Amino acid sequence: TVNEAVPDSKIKALKITGYPHVSRFFEYKEVVESHPDASHVLLSDVRDVFFQGNPFKDLGKGLFVGMENPDYTIGTEQYNQKWIIDAYGDGFYNSAKDEQVSCSGVTIGDMNSIKVYINKMIEEFCKQPYQKMSERIYDQAMHNKLLITNDLADVTRCQPFESIIVTLGLYPIDQITINDQGLIINRNQKIIPIVHQHDRHPELIQLCDNYIGK
Repeated sequence: TVNEAVPDSKIKALKITGYPHVSRFFEYKEVVESHPDASHVLLSDVRDVFFQGNPFKDLGKGLFVGMENPDYTIGTEQYNQKWIIDAYGDGFYNSAKDEQVSCSGVTIGDMNSIKVYINKMIEEFCKQPYQKMSERIYDQAMHNKLLITNDLADVTRCQPFESIIVTLGLYPIDQITINDQGLIINRNQKIIPIVHQHDRHPELIQLCDNYIGK
């Protein structure tokens, strides 16, 4: 039995019953707390991420989050619209609907910034009714809410094709540039270290397979 008034009760249950998008944050917390000497941490999806370079090279302090195609907003991207309304209601949605979407699938930063981020995400999970959190996928809503309400200090929003993270899901294939070496590059012709959501495009799945096979 889960006691709604006791966060630890929710945490214990969600760690077991939550969707991976939620339960992974409890695992993240355990891992970072067991590695106190680490300077930086990367939190990442698995299936739809590959690396073209070292994302930690020259990485400074703060939290770095991946942004999605700026042509879309919370109000115009149907999945994020649904998640925000379901988690926080129409009032918050109306204040957030014009905001650019950030994807929770890849977040990187110094150890302290990552710890703060993980703890704040878990706090948001615990504010929701357990039944909702255990039956639906919510990390994206919480992630965007923390950004929109400026609850996270020293955040860099990593714009696609302008940073160390490119999130490709909302981009048409003709807006994605590949160099002669078969690597995805930014607007300045530089190789992007972290590629996220490549599997939305069959052409990029093959590209990734070729890259791994080298």
